[in-house]
Amino acid sequence: MNKQGYQNTEFITLQLHKTILRGEEQPSLQRCEDCCSLYHCPFCGPEMFKPTIKSKCLKHLQGHRRRAIRHKEFFIFKCHLKCRTAPHFHCVSCTSTFMRKDGFLKHLAMCESKKPKVTVVELKSGESSPAPDLHLTASEAGSTDEMPVGEGHKNLISEDAQEIRRRKANIEQHLCPKRAVSEETVSQGPSDSEIADQNSTVSGEGGTMEEQVRTDDPTISPVDEGDPSVADLSVVDHNDTETNSAANPHPIEADVAIQTLVNEMFSGHTSVESTLPQKSRSDAQDLCPFCGLMLHRKNLQVHLRRKHPDQVSNQEKPAFAQVKNPKQQRLPLRQQQKIAMESEIRDLFRHCIRFPVPISASVVADELVDTANEKRCITILTRWSQCDLERGVKRRFSQRWTLLCKHDTIEHVLPSGTSSHIEKELLSSHSPSGTLQAVIREDAGHQYVEVWGQNGLEKSLDLTALNKHGKVYEDAQFACLAWSPCEKKLLYVAEKKRVEPSAHSSVASANEDGGLVLLEEQDKNIYVEDWGEGLVGKSCPVLCVADLNKGAVIVYAGIPPHISPGQALWAPNGRGVVFVGQWNEPFRLGLTFCSNRRSALYYLDMKGNCECLSAEGVSVSSPQMSPDTCWIVYLQGQVFGPHRQCLRMMLYDMKNRSTSVLVDVVRRAEKGQFAGVYESLPSQCWSADNERIFFSSACENNKAVFSVDRTTGRVTQACGLDALRLDDFGSVQLLTIQKDLMMMSCSSPNQPPCLKVGFLSSVDQAEDMHLCNVGGADVYEGFDWQPMLITPPSQEENHQFSGLNFGAILLKPYNLPERRKSPLVVNIHGGPHAHFAADWNATAAALTKLGFAVLMVNYRGSTGFGQDGIESLLGNVGSQDVKDVHRAVLCTLQNETTLDPDRVAVMGGSHGGFLACHLVGQYPDFYRACAARNPVINAATLLGTSDIVDWRYSSVGIQYAFDRLPTSQSLISMLEKSPIIHAAQIRAPVLLMLGGRDRRVSPHQGLELYRALKSRNTPVRLLWYSDEGHSLSKVNTQSDCFLNIVLWFKEHLN
Repeated sequence: MNKQGYQNTEFITLQLHKTILRGEEQPSLQRCEDCCSLYHCPFCGPEMFKPTIKSKCLKHLQGHRRRAIRHKEFFIFKCHLKCRTAPHFHCVSCTSTFMRKDGFLKHLAMCESKKPKVTVVELKSGESSPAPDLHLTASEAGSTDEMPVGEGHKNLISEDAQEIRRRKANIEQHLCPKRAVSEETVSQGPSDSEIADQNSTVSGEGGTMEEQVRTDDPTISPVDEGDPSVADLSVVDHNDTETNSAANPHPIEADVAIQTLVNEMFSGHTSVESTLPQKSRSDAQDLCPFCGLMLHRKNLQVHLRRKHPDQVSNQEKPAFAQVKNPKQQRLPLRQQQKIAMESEIRDLFRHCIRFPVPISASVVADELVDTANEKRCITILTRWSQCDLERGVKRRFSQRWTLLCKHDTIEHVLPSGTSSHIEKELLSSHSPSGTLQAVIREDAGHQYVEVWGQNGLEKSLDLTALNKHGKVYEDAQFACLAWSPCEKKLLYVAEKKRVEPSAHSSVASANEDGGLVLLEEQDKNIYVEDWGEGLVGKSCPVLCVADLNKGAVIVYAGIPPHISPGQALWAPNGRGVVFVGQWNEPFRLGLTFCSNRRSALYYLDMKGNCECLSAEGVSVSSPQMSPDTCWIVYLQGQVFGPHRQCLRMMLYDMKNRSTSVLVDVVRRAEKGQFAGVYESLPSQCWSADNERIFFSSACENNKAVFSVDRTTGRVTQACGLDALRLDDFGSVQLLTIQKDLMMMSCSSPNQPPCLKVGFLSSVDQAEDMHLCNVGGADVYEGFDWQPMLITPPSQEENHQFSGLNFGAILLKPYNLPERRKSPLVVNIHGGPHAHFAADWNATAAALTKLGFAVLMVNYRGSTGFGQDGIESLLGNVGSQDVKDVHRAVLCTLQNETTLDPDRVAVMGGSHGGFLACHLVGQYPDFYRACAARNPVINAATLLGTSDIVDWRYSSVGIQYAFDRLPTSQSLISMLEKSPIIHAAQIRAPVLLMLGGRDRRVSPHQGLELYRALKSRNTPVRLLWYSDEGHSLSKVNTQSDCFLNIVLWFKEHLN
């Protein structure tokens, strides 16, 4: 506003509403003295947000601030007080209130563009301000009626109108100079005051000034190019066009042509068979060329002046330059909206996936600094994984934290400083003393063992140059890196060495380490088995020891050829090795996500003698040695059947050489009670006194930390939702426990992972443990979630396993527009023996922030509900699990009135994609869209291509054996339980995402459904990721899948 505008503007002083704060001003928060002694939210009534403790109230206010509207220097919070019956916003410049955010934003822009007569100033004591007559516009009160305008503002509007007329005259002069001169001679136009009157009359209709975005190429968007320099900005006054038309009711042909061209240039579209200038649509929208925001044309100028004044001044060009190429057109509005929508979706997914996730933690130093007061200084090293969407990679970094402790209480946590990027590191392990760190690193095609100490790199071995074995294993099924007790040797697992056949060799021989070296010429094309999905190229692992003093590598001999060793650890005094041996005869089956493969626990001494320590004919995993090396705890399950199952925890006594059951299989669990062991033990899980073992496990819809007493076998919940003030978290994952210091990753659907540490307390006083936050995102996303337990009706009961419940987790967006209902996305996990825990899920969080409600279903057969629930699914896939998911959807829609039953979509991967395709086939009129990642479509045709052929039989209730051959009955049973038989009934649009290198579910499964739908003209789209496997886990793939899923749902749910 110019000086003249300030001189002619009449001010009135208004006090800001309590929901409007200036800058970084914080809302006042004081203890209630009227109705209670707790804290109230200043923006919500007590019936909306119940009074609570200060920490929870502060977290609630953080949610308010994240959802607040930033207008100039003000933060405008949504008001839930009794000003109106529904939540609303208060205007900064007037007394208007709005319930809908979009309408409120339009009102703010309108107040700005119309030079509001109400000016907000801050009151000081002893000062006063005159209060002249003030007429609020009807638009400020929520309508579009006209308003009286003061003299000061008339002058301003007059100046703006004159500028518009001057620019338009320049354009017409270049188009038709003769007409411009004649008009100037005949009529000088209305006076300034008349122009002001005309503008004040039509300003209530939103027809002031507008800026249009143009590009040199109509097929290129400024947003796509990322360079605002391609945008030309022009201004036109359509009200002035109406005035000229009225003054000349019979325009000549040249007048019409010139005026039509001018209107085309400013309105962004070509008039078809137009004889008179047309008024632009008041509801038309434009895309901001600098930030991609979609705005009404009447608000675009205000937005550009307020948010991008520098760009506008730099990019504005003479108006006549735009007329040189009349074919220049803006992109169609629909395409502009799609570009803006894609940008918003990518940015939101980038926001949700960027949060780091802790993957490991360890104590690297423990020093006594005050003997008298028992004060210690403990240093912990944490490792994190983070997605870099710009480069399409997952990065890892480390942080060091220093804990100042007294007795077993953490008094202070010192800041970590800068994080350190971890490059090309495969495995890492700290020595028992904590003074050395071993790293296996891969660089330029070579693999190295590095030993780092206080003076930097102390030892380095080039494993590739030593040529004793193949690639080192870094997976979760075989890999290990263990220090010997003397800290002079390192134990790891690598692929067995293979020698290319020589043209002069004709026999096979054994190498010096006992490994067979293939030398026959006819063996060069022999088929080599591997361990399936996620373990491609890994076939024959061997145990290797790097002698750091000698700089040599030894490959252990003596392991039976039908055994593949892994998960190894040193025996007491380093006299031998304890490892898990996977049976590889008669052939290998897929091992990833499968705890039902035949295996056993073995002991191998230095002389090459191998002894079995566990029972035969079972599956074994996760052996962990106690600190005193007297006990080994490991997990044991059954062979075949469910590929994920409830496991036994076994205890092996090293002195007496005996085995006992420490925790048995849980068939069924009471509500909220321990439901069994379903996942691997952490690398260090023993308490310092060798009396307790700690582990994480699924429990209904959550994940908690439990401990088991070695002597009694009693299981207690050590860290869960109702203890240790962790009630805000739905998932607690134990990373490690060292010297009684427990380190855990905590998260929930609306809180990204953070790392918490605390010392163990006594068995009966777990709630006395003091936890400290040592890293991670301190963010509380703006949506709500709730767990659900669902009991199937009698007609859907499994009579062999009656009385079983299943679960679900519902995520709901906050602050829905009034009278609007959210579309519901049903997300189904794969497996099927897997679990949706109430932890951070970037995909679900991003969908919720985009306005979708997300329902994640743990149908019967999911882990965390007991072994009976898992076994109930055998032979009932395609029916019981489908009914469970649909029942969960019906219960949710019945209980949540804010969800739209006419806009329900379904998505899932693997077995989740199998269920998604079943649902759109069995309930074709209910689900409106489907997105499936690597789905099982035809179990009969998958039988010969999957790496877990045993599950193809078990899923339909047939006992598997290695020598089993398919029969017509078994193939018919598999086909009848497959979604392909319902393909003719599918009417919902289906999006398929397939990995070209999937070893678990062949991509031809998705192609089979694709062809079936295409032949029936059902909308279907297929995305093919040629370098991806079953999980579609690459960062760029995840981003592309998410973008396509959201666009697919938005297109077919609206």
